[in-house]
Amino acid sequence: PEELPLRDNEVLLEYALSDDACYLFVVRKGGVKGLYKIPFGKEALESKVQEFVDAIKDPVHKKFPIMAAKELHDILLSQALKDVKEGDKLIIIPDGILGVLPFESLVINERSNINDSTYVEDKYTLSYYQSASVLSLTRHLKQANANKVFFALGNPVYTEKDERYIAYKQGKKQPITLAQNVNQASFRSLASDSKWGKTLRSDKDADELIFPPLPETEDEVKAIAKLFGIQPKPLDVLLGINANETQLRKSPLKDYRYLHFATHADLPGKVQGIKEPFLLLGQVENKGEDDGFLTMSEVLDLELNAEMAVLSACLTGRGKVMAGEGVMNFARAFQHAGARSVLVSLWDVASKEAVEYMDIFYRHVKDGKNRTDAMKLARKEIKSRYPHPFYWSVFVLYGEG
Repeated sequence: PEELPLRDNEVLLEYALSDDACYLFVVRKGGVKGLYKIPFGKEALESKVQEFVDAIKDPVHKKFPIMAAKELHDILLSQALKDVKEGDKLIIIPDGILGVLPFESLVINERSNINDSTYVEDKYTLSYYQSASVLSLTRHLKQANANKVFFALGNPVYTEKDERYIAYKQGKKQPITLAQNVNQASFRSLASDSKWGKTLRSDKDADELIFPPLPETEDEVKAIAKLFGIQPKPLDVLLGINANETQLRKSPLKDYRYLHFATHADLPGKVQGIKEPFLLLGQVENKGEDDGFLTMSEVLDLELNAEMAVLSACLTGRGKVMAGEGVMNFARAFQHAGARSVLVSLWDVASKEAVEYMDIFYRHVKDGKNRTDAMKLARKEIKSRYPHPFYWSVFVLYGEG
């Protein structure tokens, strides 16, 4: 820890969970400044965090648990924050289930409603890292300059039954809107485990895995491309039929400062035959060995010079903690490939609000704000429109802010 390249105004909070007790290390420039024992074992803490996350990501059926948000703040942060100034930047290194917890949504001072409560987000600027060693490595590596600004992929075609693909094969102009029958345009597959769905075609009692189309991501990508003055067409922007793996491999990803993927992501082993976490790309017009899945190892093989990769992916994983961890691993993979930071979502994003969030966030980035400050400003604006933390705490930043 003495050798960690922290800045004067940074405080690193690293968590370690074990069966008997959990611990929090507080590190500043120069070394460890505190070690706190959290009075809960791993199982008890997991139960509290899981219950909170389940509530926050289901605002339709569950009220935001203000008291639970306050309790988790007291358990996980209150001891460490006694010696932290409001201007300090917090770097969270979570462990286990804490990787799916947006610390920004924890409550410092609770009131009877969500509007009047004070959140961690209101007082502090946060970012995340997978480990102290990844932080150290990232900061010691010299960053190469990328000469293109923005690459994006969104709204892929997931099946040959999608009306966009049918029109394409008939030589007609592709419709802007998707088929009325969303199921017809969805990617359907067998699960690798019965807890996720049908594992055999003959199974009459279970459902297939279904990944529905994401038309809103096309609006999202086009809005950001327009912001940077980029035409929404290959090789810079891949939409619809072009949002497949074969086209992706033609794009010079190492030349872009910002990479933006707006599609589904899911767990290793969720889909039969895919044994790694993956981003679901277009399933039509792939050539050769391209299968339309961008897997973890394929990301690790990329050469990137990006300041940031944004995974504006709708998480479809039903495995609770695993869903978050599956995508968190993508944060590590994109950083390993050369991205200095990775923005990920912690649950299914609300489409309209996510488009607004990304538009605000990228406007601040374009105006010269650093990434953590741009996220803080975007959260503040989304929070003023949609006070429930479901909307404004869904995205977190791993890596350099």
